Amino acid sequence: MPVATSAQPQAFEANHICTIDRRYPNDGDCFGDLYFQFHSQNQHPEGDFHGASVADLGSSKTISFKYLGFNQNFHNSSITFVRRKACLLDRFPLLYASENYAPNSYYKIHVYRIRRKGGDYQFDITQTIQMPSPDSLGILYPHAIPDEDGRHLWVEGYSADKERTVFLLFDLPPYKNGSTVSMGEPIRRFEIPRKTVTDQAYCMRNGKFYQVVGVKREAWLRVIDIASGTLEREILFNDHGLLYEPEAVFFWHNRLCVSFSADGKAEIYSISL
Repeated sequence: MPVATSAQPQAFEANHICTIDRRYPNDGDCFGDLYFQFHSQNQHPEGDFHGASVADLGSSKTISFKYLGFNQNFHNSSITFVRRKACLLDRFPLLYASENYAPNSYYKIHVYRIRRKGGDYQFDITQTIQMPSPDSLGILYPHAIPDEDGRHLWVEGYSADKERTVFLLFDLPPYKNGSTVSMGEPIRRFEIPRKTVTDQAYCMRNGKFYQVVGVKREAWLRVIDIASGTLEREILFNDHGLLYEPEAVFFWHNRLCVSFSADGKAEIYSISL
């Protein structure tokens, strides 16, 4: 059912798509109708929720969960599919997954090849990109996503004083199976004012960043024009009945979607602006 918004000054509608019954949802992305929601809780002592759920958004059902092995330093800060595949015969393109460590001492991007075997999904890390240390870039808690052009990569993080959100553009190293490569220096930088709540995730479509920030008590959707480096629009989810913490933002076909953490589950909504 749509969330009632008739009293709001801006056009906005949210429709519930599905529920993923796993704790600690992080970022995710979809390919076709299949949505891959990653889960982790860095430094969680049990380590039993570092994995990926696969949901069919067309049928609104969760169809698989794959345990990825516990790493106490791992937090899935951004998850994004790219255009290219490891092999032309693969069903899925490569998936870029950011890994960051809470004290901000290192930052890596793992490139996953996803294959389906029977009813199970196999996630293999086929390349690792070692980023410059966040401190050397003057940012905190970075999130990386490949650019739509397939040749660049954006990294977003807090400024050192936590007053601004910083976007850095890099040349994306070429893909080579089994390689570990180092990222060069940024070729562009812009900043926008930052909310005082946590930056969660972002995606891009047609020259815009769609960013979700905040926690249950205050959560926002922000739309940023990349060419001009300016904040175009922001919407407070709480004003529209969405009283959850946003964890992921992505496009399902041409529909903007947000995954929220609610009562230990991931709740997926499509958003119409």
